[in-house]
Amino acid sequence: MNSKLLPCLLQVRSLHFSYPHRHVFAGWSGEFKAGLTWLQGPNGCGKSTLLKLLAGALVPRHGQLSAAGVDQHSAPLDYRRQVFWCGPDAIAFDHLSPVEYWSFMRGLYPRLDQAALRQHALALGLAPHLAAPLRTLSSGTQRKVWISATLAAGTPVRLLDEPFNALDAASLQYLRQVLAEQARAAEVCWVLSSHEDLGEASPWAVCLDLSA
Repeated sequence: MNSKLLPCLLQVRSLHFSYPHRHVFAGWSGEFKAGLTWLQGPNGCGKSTLLKLLAGALVPRHGQLSAAGVDQHSAPLDYRRQVFWCGPDAIAFDHLSPVEYWSFMRGLYPRLDQAALRQHALALGLAPHLAAPLRTLSSGTQRKVWISATLAAGTPVRLLDEPFNALDAASLQYLRQVLAEQARAAEVCWVLSSHEDLGEASPWAVCLDLSA
């Protein structure tokens, strides 16, 4: 598919962000089209920070972000409804069961596809864990709960930070397969960072090196 024909679903203009003792972005701009963008670069170059900024989990010092035509500054809540983020840390609301967590997510993201959610959850081996509190589950199983929600979120923009961490071999294969299918369909803007190879999704990914 010709990337020039794909819609731009996520835009960043003149992004400035710093931690107390380190500058990360000083006027960075970029566009993310439908399909799969693979953020690359060494540790510390800003991959996770950029994903958090795109998700609204961090607030930039200056800059303009828009997702599916919604400006983050003028309509922050509507912006968040366009973007689903799966971070690298432990899942929030760990007192909930997976089913309760997904129900909570449906309240925030009404386009979440329940049929697709069930399909991904079963494929990732979550059937035995649906009623257990998240805090009692392994980090890999918690990861699958969050990833299942991401794959079914129904948002035009979806962000994945190190999605392959703590996954078993069968789940790794399944996630790579789904990402490859999604990249070829080019209907959703996927932005991910990963130190691991994307497998069959790699040929469909646009690589963006943040250290360049």
